[in-house]
Amino acid sequence: MNINEIMSLNVKTCEAQSSLDDVARLMWEHDCGAIPVVDDENKPIGIVTDRDIAMAAMLKHKPLWSMTPEEFIYGQKLSCCQQNDSLQDCLNKMKSNGVRRIMVTNADGTLAGIVSIGDIVAFTGNSHMNTASPLHAVNMEPVVAMLKEVSGHHSQLERPMTEVKSN
Repeated sequence: MNINEIMSLNVKTCEAQSSLDDVARLMWEHDCGAIPVVDDENKPIGIVTDRDIAMAAMLKHKPLWSMTPEEFIYGQKLSCCQQNDSLQDCLNKMKSNGVRRIMVTNADGTLAGIVSIGDIVAFTGNSHMNTASPLHAVNMEPVVAMLKEVSGHHSQLERPMTEVKSN
């Protein structure tokens, strides 16, 4: 099973110079917890999560409208997979990178979609599949292993937001 069968296609994005206030508004209006940051060619350069916004505001003691994703995305390790990657390959990347969401790119590197833990778990029930063919069976063991890895508590030193510094 390829990741393009379960990825979310209607992904809202922002630019590195967008205000975190605008990014948070996109999350609220579109009921999502992460917004990919893309360049002028729609290629992912980072991702902003709702937790990133909360931690940036707390650590910098600044209002959201005065901060941008570029203040912290360049220290991120970019986690992407391609549309034709298998679900297992995607799970492995999420697990090894310790992420709950992974951006999906086209062959040319442009953003095609995003896959979250929620997408994967929702797909295991196959309730939204509208095909006449037999439903794909998802092996739950790798899904649970990935969930355990990315949902565990991290020490204070491992948290990526520690790189955000006050000016």
